[in-house]
Amino acid sequence: MDTNKKKRAGKIGLFVFYGALTIFILMMFLSLNNIGEIFAVLGTADVKYVLLAVLLLLVYAALTPLTTCMLTRSRRCPISFGKTYVIGMTEHFFNGITPFSTGGQPFQVYSFNKANVKPSESTGVLLMNFIIMMIVTNVFAACSLVYYNRFAATTDIRVVAIVGFTINFLVLAFMISLATSRHLRNGLLKLFALLGKIKFLKKWIEPRIPQFDRYCTNVQSSFKELFKKGRTFVACLLVKAVTMATYYAITFYILRALHVEIGYDQLFFVMCGSSFAITTVVFMPTPGSSGGIEFAFHSIFASIAGVSSTVAYGGMLMWRLMTYYLLMLISLLFYVGLEIRFRVTAKRAASLLPPAAAGTERAEAKPETSDSNPADSDHKGDSV
Repeated sequence: MDTNKKKRAGKIGLFVFYGALTIFILMMFLSLNNIGEIFAVLGTADVKYVLLAVLLLLVYAALTPLTTCMLTRSRRCPISFGKTYVIGMTEHFFNGITPFSTGGQPFQVYSFNKANVKPSESTGVLLMNFIIMMIVTNVFAACSLVYYNRFAATTDIRVVAIVGFTINFLVLAFMISLATSRHLRNGLLKLFALLGKIKFLKKWIEPRIPQFDRYCTNVQSSFKELFKKGRTFVACLLVKAVTMATYYAITFYILRALHVEIGYDQLFFVMCGSSFAITTVVFMPTPGSSGGIEFAFHSIFASIAGVSSTVAYGGMLMWRLMTYYLLMLISLLFYVGLEIRFRVTAKRAASLLPPAAAGTERAEAKPETSDSNPADSDHKGDSV
């Protein structure tokens, strides 16, 4: 087995492991209650509202890649809208199967490179998209704090919420500071240089200092580019706001599907509850925040509607199946389609070349590697 096949097999094995881990954690949480009663509650769900929740999920999935498409067009990247859209749709799968939801962006950089977009360009686009997403999700998170006393009904959820919100806001502040302050960039480089003088850290830190320097350069240039094009920036903010509002509203229809008496006058309150739960467990290192997200949403369902533990677990299970497993499946299908398209394109290109030239072409067609990883500072989602 050659090196590429070994790497591919290793990745597949890792993906299977992470998938099994999330299922195990989910079943562990359900075992804390009577699973039979939970499924009995789900069996009485109003199909009309379940379908509305699924529809909102599909709308959310369809809207998610649009900001990436808008940014690639704004920066005049040599790639079609359709191909950018498909690459954007793969984010959910790779974020969902990697710790801290960090897998989407590195894969997207790789895919953009295969589509003849330089890593420096795609990294800039993804960084701008990340900053926009962070701004929007933090606005929703800030709004949810208005209802803090209602959502944080227990000591456990309060402690976890304080940690989660602190990390979330600090990441945004750090990204903005890193994108605007040369002093912070230079200070961090000096700090890494000092740490690199320590013997047991030297081998790990020294090779990464130039990479971090280039990453900072990409962050700052992307931030400047973002604000130079005010219309695109505002348009992306609006699209992302609608996208995340759609995602947060799924919880409302799940509650109605479970016959919880909750009116449309409480829609924004429920959306804030979704934002609160997701932000609370943003720091969880497990794939898809498994473990933390189940705990948070069970608590939020219980506090929003004052329902029984069984109904709360049922709501959490329905939400998880839709927003994580179904969304990952949709994203996986786009990934498979993208890989098939790349292979077909490569075979067609090779068939048009003479044998000697085709061999040379294959040797030169290896994707570039990006020295910077835009996911180093990613935090959810997609997770959100």
